[in-house]
Amino acid sequence: MKYLFIDKNTWGYYDDELKLLGDYDSELGNIYVAKITKYDKKLDAFFIEYDKKKTGFLNNTSFTQDLKPSDEILVQMTKESIGDKYPKFTTKITIETENLKYTNGDKLTFEGKQKYKDIDDFKQKYTFTGIVGENFFKQEKAQQEKEMNFILNNLHYIETEKKFLPIPKLLYKKNPVDKIIQEENVDYLITNDKIVYRQYKEILNVKFDENYNYNYDNLISRDIIDKNSEIIKLDNNAEIVIQKTEAMWVVDVNSSQMIVGENYFHELNTKALKKIHQMMYLKKMVGMVIVDCVREGDNKKLSDFIKYEFCEPNINFHGFSNLNLLEFTVKLDK
Repeated sequence: MKYLFIDKNTWGYYDDELKLLGDYDSELGNIYVAKITKYDKKLDAFFIEYDKKKTGFLNNTSFTQDLKPSDEILVQMTKESIGDKYPKFTTKITIETENLKYTNGDKLTFEGKQKYKDIDDFKQKYTFTGIVGENFFKQEKAQQEKEMNFILNNLHYIETEKKFLPIPKLLYKKNPVDKIIQEENVDYLITNDKIVYRQYKEILNVKFDENYNYNYDNLISRDIIDKNSEIIKLDNNAEIVIQKTEAMWVVDVNSSQMIVGENYFHELNTKALKKIHQMMYLKKMVGMVIVDCVREGDNKKLSDFIKYEFCEPNINFHGFSNLNLLEFTVKLDK
């Protein structure tokens, strides 16, 4: 089972175990139906109310020159507030997927070398303004449609919701789960946020539960405890200890099991490394990571496991140190 959850400002992704967990409190990229409150002639710009009692700054352009106070307008945040400066907005609405970048009012642009037939078919099938990436047509047709439908469904949602009160209000939250929705076949999304529910209900199966709390989600509660713990219990009286120093992360694999056998040690190490891999994402273990596994007679089996089942483009294994410690460097997306 694969599912996403959004609990207020926390989001996560579950695929047999809790894979990702993060916070999103940024308003950058959010889309609002706003109200013009004032025009400043000296700045040639508008002040807007973009959410309840929240003020933003909108430069005057050819698209806004006829606006006046109390008019309503669709805007997207391009720069968050810094100190006493108001956040900045634009009337150019942008929604992106991996290979598509929709922007209202832009011309249609195809990047790279594209086949004429692909371009012609695209123009006949879609009314689209913005950029079509070079790799869009290299995908299967089903994935092409999935990417395009993600944008079209969001645009339809925005156009529908902007007509309803209250105004001003938030219409669309730019969310870290978007990338997962586009890349994975997620079974459902559960949320306690009504805006999130309305935003995604035409894109995938969404469950709304105003009482949902990810800390009490039975499928992930054990992983949440591990994320917040320094000592993580494994089976057979084994544990891993994860500590952060100023220079690196240090992980120690321990067992009190009175068994002497090469298979046992290897199974323990692989089980511990699977948990460490998960914690690299949940604890955001960026930088140098040193792991002290239980000693095995031959490091080749463990090296092969790490090479084929542990390492990823952003998790690099640098081999065993002179003290037989495993050395990794980790670079995670922000």
